[in-house]
Amino acid sequence: MNILIISPFYPWPLTSGGKIRVFNLIKYLSRQHQVTLACLTEAPVADAGPLPALCREVVTVERPSAMIRDLAAFLSGSLPFNAQKYRSAGFRSALQRLLARQAFDLVQLEFSFLWSYADILPLEKLVLDAHNIEADIIRQLRQESAGLRRALYLLEEQKMRRLEERAWRDCRLSLAVSEQERQLIEAATGDRAKVTTIPNGVDLERFTFVSRRPVEAGVLLLAGLDYAPNLDSVRFFLEEIFPSLRQQLTTATVDLVGREFWRLDEYLKQTGVVRHENVPEVLPFFQQAALLAVPLRHGAGTRIKILEAMASGLPVVTTSKGCEGLEVASGEHLLVADTPQAFAAACLQLLAEPRRAADIACRARKLVEERYSWELQGEHLANLYSELSAGANPL
Repeated sequence: MNILIISPFYPWPLTSGGKIRVFNLIKYLSRQHQVTLACLTEAPVADAGPLPALCREVVTVERPSAMIRDLAAFLSGSLPFNAQKYRSAGFRSALQRLLARQAFDLVQLEFSFLWSYADILPLEKLVLDAHNIEADIIRQLRQESAGLRRALYLLEEQKMRRLEERAWRDCRLSLAVSEQERQLIEAATGDRAKVTTIPNGVDLERFTFVSRRPVEAGVLLLAGLDYAPNLDSVRFFLEEIFPSLRQQLTTATVDLVGREFWRLDEYLKQTGVVRHENVPEVLPFFQQAALLAVPLRHGAGTRIKILEAMASGLPVVTTSKGCEGLEVASGEHLLVADTPQAFAAACLQLLAEPRRAADIACRARKLVEERYSWELQGEHLANLYSELSAGANPL
């Protein structure tokens, strides 16, 4: 099959969950099918990575950030802000030229906020890789806001919900990352055949299991602070959880790995907090930490960093929201705690009881091997597309 994948970003380097998912699906689809990638970028691509070798063709169009212009268009138009900021006349033209000179069997659109391009795409061949239910994230943020911010979130939520539900109805097939989100999309469309689950995964060869960890290893926080739920989670940890942990274990440290740390500069000056901004490779941090903390209070989809930690033998402490959508059990594959006191206590338990931490890590690795490898998800999707091309109903 000849497949066109349309992405809001160039999926390399692997610095976010969205990039990790898009890259790995391309990697495994390309084993059975021909893949063309078309994507937007904010700046010229400095490191193309392995994508040119995996794809038949890669088309990129620059679309620099334009906050004021996009906000004005959001307030005056029908599109949600998260769709407006990816609108580009140049990208639309590039897609039209691409579609005119090549015949594609399927078009895979990454994220519902690219649906503004659907009018030039063949709906009967269009697969939406949803990643998240975006309106649900916005609803959660709205509920925690007040004043003008709350009003703007409400407007964004309403517009995004209309766009997502239209996308789910009009595309040939939606891909959900969890059974929970698959059920929500099915309920919105009333059609079981319109949605299937392709979970997020982990590269088991890259994230190898490490059983022995440094004696003085600390807590790992992995978060890009340009994503609102991550920003809230890091603030929550540093303001309400870490001080309690330090009270009970004065040698406790946290390694914060991510980007745009200026957003929380006042919190990052605490004793015991070590910053690692814009690192070229996250793997060493998974191998050297004692545990991964994922204190997420908002979000949708599933957390790839939890799967990567589980593959690496790194025990995880998270909230109910953090592990939502993953088939995990607290006390067996990770620890779940939702209050600051309980979260700090769970971290302290794993730091103080290395044998218990190791048992949890072993069970977690077994789980990702059985259910969450990218090879498994990629082969599932490639086979699904082959069946769709043959006219079968694989659902």
